[in-house]
Amino acid sequence: MTRPISFSLLMAVYKKDSPEFLAQALDSVVGSSCRPTQVVVVRDGPVTPELDRVLEQYSEHLALDLVSLPVNQGLGPALNAGVLACREEWIARFDSDDICSATRFEQQLAYIAAHPETSLLGGQIQEFESGREHAYASRIVPLEQNAIYRYAKTRNPFNHMTVMFRKSAVLAAGNYQNDPLYEDYALWIRMIMQAQTMANLPMILVYARAGDNMFRRRGGWKYAWNEIRFQYGFYRKGFLSLPRLAVNIASRVPVRLVPNQVRAFIYRRVLRRSTQ
Repeated sequence: MTRPISFSLLMAVYKKDSPEFLAQALDSVVGSSCRPTQVVVVRDGPVTPELDRVLEQYSEHLALDLVSLPVNQGLGPALNAGVLACREEWIARFDSDDICSATRFEQQLAYIAAHPETSLLGGQIQEFESGREHAYASRIVPLEQNAIYRYAKTRNPFNHMTVMFRKSAVLAAGNYQNDPLYEDYALWIRMIMQAQTMANLPMILVYARAGDNMFRRRGGWKYAWNEIRFQYGFYRKGFLSLPRLAVNIASRVPVRLVPNQVRAFIYRRVLRRSTQ
């Protein structure tokens, strides 16, 4: 009889997270057909008493391990610390305001068992604002390794909140780093350049909370500058050609500088597949 694959779940919270949304996220993990043996939650700086109460409540249902950073350091350093705290070789990522499909982990573990060479495995998401039953769009990413490599030249080839990865593979690629707004994308590129084996599943694994705040976070001069900086970094690493770098900057930077309503339209109608 094949032994089930044990895995850790990695999340990060900070003071501006919603206690209500965190409870919904953890509740979806409790209701999963396969549960993690460890749930590492990194408190990125001091959090509110309301968030702490939610974590205390769910510690009765999940094997929570809390990692507390003394000051807010950002997602990259928080996840870096979280990876180091995970006991299992397989780590699943999840965000503090999203909702897991009940069979997400079961489906991913079945694929991993059948394809043990895999180092990184993601899947598809549906985005919603008020409730998952009102999902308005899907973010569809490619399934096969060669298609993932090609897609990564222009866009992030994984939905971060869906991925499972080998701890050893992520550490070999330098772990999460302090790459604001590019924490996951930069890590995937490093793994691609190491020729690590990766795939995406075709099914919806996570229902991701989106809306005006998400679009607003993805705009502004800071985000635009980071687009230029990291795309140029991919070029310097040899991942992008000079023509592809120019096309990427010309197509990505303007999206960061247009009004939020225009950016929302681009995301919903151009960069996503409508479910309505």
